[in-house]
Amino acid sequence: ETLHRLRAFFGSRWYIALVAGLILLGHTTVFVGGRPLFGGYQEFIFVGLMVLTLYAACFVCNDLRFLIMPVISFIFLVPLEHSPNVPYHSRFYIEPLPLTLIIVLGVLLIGCLCWFCFRNRHIAKRIPYAKPIFLSMAVFCGALFFNGAFSSYYTVADTVYPISFVLSLLLIYALFSAYTRFDETAFDYFMSCLVGAGLLICAELLLAYLTGGVRFADGRVVKESVMLGWGVWTAIGGMLAFLMPACFYFAYAHRRGWVFWLLGLLEYACILLSQSRGGLLVGTGILALCLLRLCLGGANRKQNRILTGGVAVAGLCVAALFFKPLLGILQNYLTAGLDDNGRFAIWKKGWDNFIDYPIFGAGFYNSFINEDWPKEVYPYLYHNTLIQLLASGGILAFGAYCYHRFCTVRLVLRRPNVRKTFLGICILALILFSLLDVLFFNTYPTIIYALMLLFMEKSEETTERM
Repeated sequence: ETLHRLRAFFGSRWYIALVAGLILLGHTTVFVGGRPLFGGYQEFIFVGLMVLTLYAACFVCNDLRFLIMPVISFIFLVPLEHSPNVPYHSRFYIEPLPLTLIIVLGVLLIGCLCWFCFRNRHIAKRIPYAKPIFLSMAVFCGALFFNGAFSSYYTVADTVYPISFVLSLLLIYALFSAYTRFDETAFDYFMSCLVGAGLLICAELLLAYLTGGVRFADGRVVKESVMLGWGVWTAIGGMLAFLMPACFYFAYAHRRGWVFWLLGLLEYACILLSQSRGGLLVGTGILALCLLRLCLGGANRKQNRILTGGVAVAGLCVAALFFKPLLGILQNYLTAGLDDNGRFAIWKKGWDNFIDYPIFGAGFYNSFINEDWPKEVYPYLYHNTLIQLLASGGILAFGAYCYHRFCTVRLVLRRPNVRKTFLGICILALILFSLLDVLFFNTYPTIIYALMLLFMEKSEETTERM
């Protein structure tokens, strides 16, 4: 009985909420007497507690779904004080004590996962090596290892960097494919994790506004102050646009769908607060696409039509009543307009590198310089997926990406269902945003992306069984 209850807890939204709460607490630095509580090591305290829950789950569960929320949201733990981004350039995580703690926690986590896999080896499913999605990801990752080959810019880091894609795409896909039970509840659990991750970002952003982390000057938001440690304003807006459609999936036909409709609207409002022009542009289009789908179909379509119309009218009234405060939020968007913010120049540099090295590209790390970008982990990036692949990996990487993208489009269009529809909209948001920014080439979004593709594939099987 106790074992059954523990398994039910780890497979419930309560566990998702617990993980989100621990990450939020770890992310939030509390100062007492001018000094940070826990000596500035609060993220290690709370991630340690999360690892303890994972240990318990590994000993009692026979389904890996409990790992989804931790693995898609661990990055949101990084507090502002330890940010490697501009202007902090913190080296906190490579100092001796923090690095030791990271290694210890990592070894403990890997150890408990190995035990889980060993304990459940008799129910593990075969990895679908020959399926188009996995195969296309493998081809794409393989092509990336040749980036910069025979280029004068080549460095060993160019060969090391693609390992991050192998881990975030292939390993994540294979691990969860083998050890997740894809029954009728699995998909809703995954979508609940996406909702939880989006709301976690919203909570961190709203706290930054409420506690003075986000500054105002001359009646407008200081854009450079919109930072959350793990990412700057563009990453915040892009991630919210990427995750937002999960809320509207639940609004489509689930009970209390109106709650999730409002949560989706909250995530859109936080995109606005993020000051990310790319996030707002893509997020607005994605919101319109989601609302169109809700109004045209689903068990809650009448409710969703009323909500959409009512909120539109209420929004106009709020805009009229609070015009001046809203203008302060919108001022950066209005001032920047369609300014390219230097993107055209780096896109041209990327194209020139492709012309010089058309087969394997010029590589990721030394092919161009961006003084504002810390290059300890990720290379300088061109803020456009297509330019990035052509410049860094040449025709080989670009062709592999096109093959992978063909397989994903075919997956979305083949045997369509509502689960595929909303996950497809999520992926569309990532693709579109990455034409203006670097999200696709960071590790944490590609982890979520790989899981989305896996659950889209498995949704076909689950729908057939149902």
